[in-house]
Amino acid sequence: METKEPAPITQDEARASLNEINRTIGQMRKAVAAKGAPLLIIWGIIWIIGFGCLQFFPGVSGPVWMVLDIVGVAASFLIGPWSRNSPVKSPLHGRMGLSWLILFAYGVIWLELLVPWGVLHHGGWAAHSLLMGRKFAAFSATLCMFAYVIMGLWLDRYIMWLGVFVTIATLLGYLFLPNYFFLWLAITGGGALAGTGLFVRKFWR
Repeated sequence: METKEPAPITQDEARASLNEINRTIGQMRKAVAAKGAPLLIIWGIIWIIGFGCLQFFPGVSGPVWMVLDIVGVAASFLIGPWSRNSPVKSPLHGRMGLSWLILFAYGVIWLELLVPWGVLHHGGWAAHSLLMGRKFAAFSATLCMFAYVIMGLWLDRYIMWLGVFVTIATLLGYLFLPNYFFLWLAITGGGALAGTGLFVRKFWR
């Protein structure tokens, strides 16, 4: 018995299939953006407040940053795209949140290996406290932006370019604006994060 060959797909059917695929991708992109945009805004505000405090009120910057980090981490796991309430369900999102925790853990390990905690509080390092503060801020900022660049390669290119921009801005400020480096990070880093979040929230609905 002869089997009938399936009828070839017409151009209209192929075009309709591609349109449906693009529509699905667009919906997923908007769903991720709906969760990611508030986080960019929150972390942008955290950077603005935290680094602004380092610039103008360095004596209280430690407790301020501790509170800000707690708020940011809690918000990330409550409203982020990897949260249980996210409309986009994917095993990748749970691993994404875990990846951030692992990255921060490795960041702490690298800092301890490069500059042990006891050495930081040694009397000979007191004269270099401002320099070490700038180095630590630049390390922390670029560590986070490294994660943004990697995520952008997998999720959406705007995250990658945001990471590249803030990394370049951080290096420029570190090299050429040492006396105003924390203010520079507040404006360029925090402003870029919050501004990108506002843009995504407004135009990707």
